[in-house]
Amino acid sequence: MLSDVIKIKIPSTVSLAKRAGKVVSGESAVKDAIRFKKAFLVIVAEDVSKNTFKSVNDSCSFYNVPIYSLGTKEELGSAIGNNFNAAIAICDKGLAESIEKAIKANINGGEAL
Repeated sequence: MLSDVIKIKIPSTVSLAKRAGKVVSGESAVKDAIRFKKAFLVIVAEDVSKNTFKSVNDSCSFYNVPIYSLGTKEELGSAIGNNFNAAIAICDKGLAESIEKAIKANINGGEAL
């Protein structure tokens, strides 16, 4: 379960990244951002299919991009102003580091997937 800090910090930082034009959403677009080395962090909803998670996770592993599974598709989409999203990529190094720091500080063990 996510703490109150992460429930507030992550969506607000992701929303800020979206307003700055530094968020890519959707499985195909996220995988392209990873492949073209534009993604600094990937967040995948916890309720995506196993195939979707494996596909995005394999790309992240190959290109050494941190990946976390957080929230639902609705929560992830809401953070960037959509109805739902399965995956998003943060394409700004500073914002990605800020989000990752909050995740690591608030998730048991703080380890990337």
